Amino acid sequence: MNTYKIAVIPGDGIGKEVVPEGLRVLEAAGRRFDLKFSFAHFDWSCETYANTGKMMPADGLEQLRPFDAIFLGAVGYPGVPDHISLWGLLIPIRRNFQQYVNLRPVRMLEGINSPLKNAKPGEIDFCVVRENNEGEYSDIGGRIFRDTED
Repeated sequence: MNTYKIAVIPGDGIGKEVVPEGLRVLEAAGRRFDLKFSFAHFDWSCETYANTGKMMPADGLEQLRPFDAIFLGAVGYPGVPDHISLWGLLIPIRRNFQQYVNLRPVRMLEGINSPLKNAKPGEIDFCVVRENNEGEYSDIGGRIFRDTED
């Protein structure tokens, strides 16, 4: 049985509600497909920032490096501006591990009313691909991998 090491960063608010359910889904998939997961939890969030002044410790990226994957929940907390979570947690993780895509599968499920007129279950099945290194997530002008061979 393969064991995958997963770093878990629940984040704030809804992240703390959604991530535990997501872990339950992973465990169920693991039982079905003969996979095992080892989870390590990291309390890095805007709430942590509000209490400590840091989103993650200085060696946070090195702590994450040995993991096979990072399960990252939503971050955001009253009184902590968005740029703090972006530049203190999200962008360093995305850039250092070259996580350039945020992939969100979308399907219409039975019992859900669609805003698309006359759509039926099975007729909506697509993926939303959102880049994680552009726009507000990037320095503009091609400086994303400054001081690297990339």
